[in-house]
Order: sequence, then structure tokens, then C-alpha cells
Amino acid sequence: MLIVNDEHRLRAGIKSLSKRCSYCSKPLKEYPLIMNDDAGFHVFHAACAAALAIDIQVDLCMFFNPPALCPPLFVLTPPDEAGLCEKKE
Repeated sequence: MLIVNDEHRLRAGIKSLSKRCSYCSKPLKEYPLIMNDDAGFHVFHAACAAALAIDIQVDLCMFFNPPALCPPLFVLTPPDEAGLCEKKE
């Protein structure tokens, strides 16, 4: 729910703007605000709601499309026995 004025805020059940943002924990001191419609009651600054949505999209993208594995930086191979043991006579 988009909240853009005091009338919207009161209808949404937010008594004052001293409530804190559920994302950044700063006071809700200016409009516009976003209220979620889930079972819990969360109110966000508009910028925080956008950041949260982007975080969720990035997480879903990374989950369903994981990045390719990087080639190893070092490859450990067993030493060549013939090259290490030289017979001294």
C-alpha cells in the first residue's frame, strides 16, 4: 500500500510518523511510505522498499541462475619422482 499523506497513514493504522522503518530502522518522518500486505505489519520508506525489492530479485536470480565456477588458481599435482631423485655418484 502506498501512503502519501496523513489521511492514508491514519487509514493504514499508523498513528504517528515516529514508527521506525522495518528495513533501515530510521523514523518514518516523510512521505511517501510503503506498507506491506503480508501477515506482519511492516512500513518502509519508498527508497527502502525499492532496495528490499531489488535485494530479493538479485537473491532469486542468483538462486535460479548460479554463476559459473571459476577455474582454480592453483593446481596441486604430485611431484614427478624421476625428476626429484637424481642419483649422485
